[in-house]
Amino acid sequence: MADSNLRTPRLLGLSLAVGLTLGLALSVGGNVRAAAMACDDPSNFCLTPTSGAKWQADQSVSAKDKKKRNAKAGGSLSMSVDGGRGSLFVNGRYAGTAPLSGITVPSGPNDVQVRDGATVLSQGVLWVPKGGSLSVTVHHP
Repeated sequence: MADSNLRTPRLLGLSLAVGLTLGLALSVGGNVRAAAMACDDPSNFCLTPTSGAKWQADQSVSAKDKKKRNAKAGGSLSMSVDGGRGSLFVNGRYAGTAPLSGITVPSGPNDVQVRDGATVLSQGVLWVPKGGSLSVTVHHP
């Protein structure tokens, strides 16, 4: 009886600490987290809705569309990987390992690939609006 009385306060304290930690994490990243949970894109790439932004899975940028890119009027990209890790490649160049914040990406169509080592988590074309700020969550299978 004495042993169970000692465990109850510890468990209660642990439950409160976990609950508070989860509550703070959700409130700090609420918008990104909510978008990540609501997205069920089969390509594992979840783009938070932004005016002018578009994602097409398993596509690549044509030579004609490459001319439409504008590095001077680029946008900003933030990325997280839900359930694992991932490296971002934009137009064939390594951009960093998630979590990423404020990566400059040319406006217009961009080839995007997210990998975990040799495993491709998601790939396709991401249209970035001029001066836009995009938030992406990639689900690790």
